[in-house]
Amino acid sequence: MTNTSIMALPSSILTAILLFSRLVSSQMDNAAECSCFRTNESSSGYFTNHRFLDYRNVAPVPSAVPNVITNITNATNALATSDFFVDSDWTQDWTVQNWNNSDSMESSGATVLMVNSPNNVYIEKSTDNDPTYSTYLTLRTARLPGFQSAAEIDSVEKDYHYVSARFFARVTGSPGACAGMFTYLANDDPQKIQEADIEILTKDPRNAVQYTNQPSVNAQGNILTQATANTTVPFVRDWSVWNVYRVDWMPGMTSWYVNGQSVANIAFQTPRDPAGLIINMWSDGGSWTGNMSLYDEAYLQIQWMEVVYNTSGPYTGSSKRDVGFGASGTLEKRKGTPGCKVVCGIDEKVNVTGTPALLYNNTGMAPMGWKGDGMGSMVWIPLLLVGGAIFGYF
Repeated sequence: MTNTSIMALPSSILTAILLFSRLVSSQMDNAAECSCFRTNESSSGYFTNHRFLDYRNVAPVPSAVPNVITNITNATNALATSDFFVDSDWTQDWTVQNWNNSDSMESSGATVLMVNSPNNVYIEKSTDNDPTYSTYLTLRTARLPGFQSAAEIDSVEKDYHYVSARFFARVTGSPGACAGMFTYLANDDPQKIQEADIEILTKDPRNAVQYTNQPSVNAQGNILTQATANTTVPFVRDWSVWNVYRVDWMPGMTSWYVNGQSVANIAFQTPRDPAGLIINMWSDGGSWTGNMSLYDEAYLQIQWMEVVYNTSGPYTGSSKRDVGFGASGTLEKRKGTPGCKVVCGIDEKVNVTGTPALLYNNTGMAPMGWKGDGMGSMVWIPLLLVGGAIFGYF
């Protein structure tokens, strides 16, 4: 068998290929022009939808942080903390939750009633010495007499079917809380929950982060060590400063990165079915989170989120996590055309955070599908090469 390189082709065919396969490194002004989006590293993949959610300069800048509501009923029924959370720019992506754990305290080992309150989700004015942002999104949890006030937001989209999500975030505050960023598919049987987690415990050392394909224990209560990786934040950093946390949920493998550095890869019980995204800041006084001291608080703060994803399955939810404040809206999708003709990168050649870079406009290429290794790579065959073969050039 003879291997023929592209450079060995007749000049007429080579010229045509170059015309149809222009490699472009310029920044895309409008990601809607992209047919699909490519991620990098060992878990790289191609996705048909892109969202960038930016909380760095929300106007008007809030003058103060909302006071913690100390009454359970009032905390549950609290209104949005600002008009930002009733605008379609927010409600098309997220619903703010107000459920509590009263029906699961015994089974979960919780020692404190936890109440999610819309009052704990707010835009906060930055006091950092950094001119690139004036605000950020904050999720707060606070220990009060009689209950733990917590915060959770759930994605409106419930049919993500493989996703690469990045969160530029930090965690601050007192010990006894957990910050979570994860995919989630509920099930009445805890052993059938599908979930890929990033979890930061404020009782842990400040460089410790846990990554898990849930459940982390079996039906007998034994820890499944192969489901979890406990790692440190790379480059001598910690979770109290701004870091980019990334989770890649791909077929057969979940991979995690911090600031572009690979920190964990877990194939054991990788989620399989369409799911949503959840972000929360909580505590229930149990052995997992620990018990916060009375009137202590902790915070998950986020400057921006970027998500690329594919979808399938019903656009619905399946648990109490779907009940909460906020109108539902359709997630804006930038759907690619068949064939992934215009490929943009969200990691490679990007000059402006959140703006995908055009990698190539290759209308003469056709997709051959997923590789068998389950890591999300695609194989492409140039149609012009096929045409060259038909006409006897090689």
